[in-house]
Amino acid sequence: MTTAAYLPAPAPPRPKLQVVVRPAPPREPPFDDELGDGPVINAWDRRLPFPAPAALPETMPAQLRRDALPQPGVWGRRLLVGLIECAAGRRALQQLASMLSFSVGRGLAAEFERAAQHGTRHWLRTATVRSVRASEPADGVAELSATVDTGERVRAIALRVERQQGRWRCTRLQLG
Repeated sequence: MTTAAYLPAPAPPRPKLQVVVRPAPPREPPFDDELGDGPVINAWDRRLPFPAPAALPETMPAQLRRDALPQPGVWGRRLLVGLIECAAGRRALQQLASMLSFSVGRGLAAEFERAAQHGTRHWLRTATVRSVRASEPADGVAELSATVDTGERVRAIALRVERQQGRWRCTRLQLG
């Protein structure tokens, strides 16, 4: 007696599907100024309850008022703490780029790199800020002198900061 293997019946042929390409709706709702005074998008959308912003002046003032800036001594202390953290390797020097002029940042990077190439650590890595004194010889210019304690000795640091684009920026730095 012969047994035949059970084979399922062949599936009927599938009809060919027609692909329809439809444009996707916008992914983001329009901004308030794009709506104009027309209707809102959905019944649940409402305008924000804030007044419309005033028109911006044609020209912005070149420099902000001096009282809008922090005190140069306080700002200088924060910069010095940031430099100590950079020398110790706890902070990247690029994080202080907005506080330093390009030439000062390049000089600091070279000094830190030179110490690393000699296999030594920069003396600033163990420093603590003792005092910061500031004087303003001209409008928009401040000169700071600071003393830092490195553990072995006390060193002096001199900075010149200038008001640029509404903020203080260190344009000269002398590590003593």
